[in-house]
Amino acid sequence: MKIWTDRALLGLHVMGACVLTILTMVIFYDVTARTFFNTPFAGTAELAGVGLVLLTFMQTPYVIRERKLLRVTFFLDRVPPAVRSQLNAFTYLLGAAFFMAMVIASWEPSIAGWNSGEFFGNDAFRIPAWPLRFGSIVLWLIAAAVCVGFVAEGVRGRMGAKEEQQPE
Repeated sequence: MKIWTDRALLGLHVMGACVLTILTMVIFYDVTARTFFNTPFAGTAELAGVGLVLLTFMQTPYVIRERKLLRVTFFLDRVPPAVRSQLNAFTYLLGAAFFMAMVIASWEPSIAGWNSGEFFGNDAFRIPAWPLRFGSIVLWLIAAAVCVGFVAEGVRGRMGAKEEQQPE
């Protein structure tokens, strides 16, 4: 199961990189068209806003799984491994709680946006809001699940090694 999960999270990470590439091309097109032909692309701001949110949360679960988030370990490195493992479990529990709070807080606005036909943008370029809203909820659930997996590892005492000694 771990191999399948790691591949799925890596797939999300790569898809986020693809979104970034597409956003880069859209922005390049907009700047080029605006500069040389005085015809900017009407949806650049909307696509960039939606795309940045999407790519951030597409890559988050993989980054959490690989434990590549910014961490300050000057305190953790000075406590015994058993305590370190429990503290790691607690911090991942806080992470899971954060992502679940995001899901809970976003559920009702997502339903309301679906029912009302909410969109981002203006009459020149519209993006429906519901794919981003529900997509973010799914990605937050995935990130919460990754955090819960680390909570279980920490409670079992498997996260007591120092950062540079963590098993891959």
